[in-house]
Amino acid sequence: MSTIDERRAARLKKGRKRRRSVESAAVAGVVYAVLTVIALILITRFPELTLSDEDVTAWFDETDHKAVLVLGLNLAAVSAIAFLWFVAVIRRRLGDLEDRFLGTVFFGSAIVYVVIWLVSAAILAAPAVALTILETGAVDGATATLAWGFAAALVLVVAPRIQAVFVFTTSTIILRSAVLPRWLALFGYVVGVILLTVPLITQPTGVGFPVWVLVVSVTILLSRPRNDDA
Repeated sequence: MSTIDERRAARLKKGRKRRRSVESAAVAGVVYAVLTVIALILITRFPELTLSDEDVTAWFDETDHKAVLVLGLNLAAVSAIAFLWFVAVIRRRLGDLEDRFLGTVFFGSAIVYVVIWLVSAAILAAPAVALTILETGAVDGATATLAWGFAAALVLVVAPRIQAVFVFTTSTIILRSAVLPRWLALFGYVVGVILLTVPLITQPTGVGFPVWVLVVSVTILLSRPRNDDA
């Protein structure tokens, strides 16, 4: 094989690897966004905290309710894996273009967010898991209130700030490296400001970040290289 053919083959191989990397990031991001929204819906299906202790106990004793919470926890765990895959593929795509400082904040905020997400999901599902495993015991109103309050503090107060750091960092990386459209970086800054400044609200705040990841993932897929030499 001639030198020209070898170079052409190398470019083709490199192009295929880049396309696979782009597609992996896009798919992982979409999976994360979809599963996270579904998990949020499932694990927040808690009984009304104004109910009596007897009614709360009866709610958790129902098999369907426990199954929903456990399913939500499982989906949250899978979504966390998909998010880490999304982050890893993005870093691989950036390669030498990644700034060390921004890269550290980007990766660090991703890890912290995943920990917060998994802990909050585990707290909400903990009563159902305990009752399923132990097959005895009861959950009263005080226990349900504590679990809901602790998890809500993480999901609606702490998590959005960490998400904002991740969004700001990602947007800055996009802006500097020009690997994705400029408008996506500007959109990210707007989302980051909202996540950082909006005070404790309601559950819609929790889906803001997954929606942003979904937009980024779809944009990555649509912006992937169209030729083998890219």
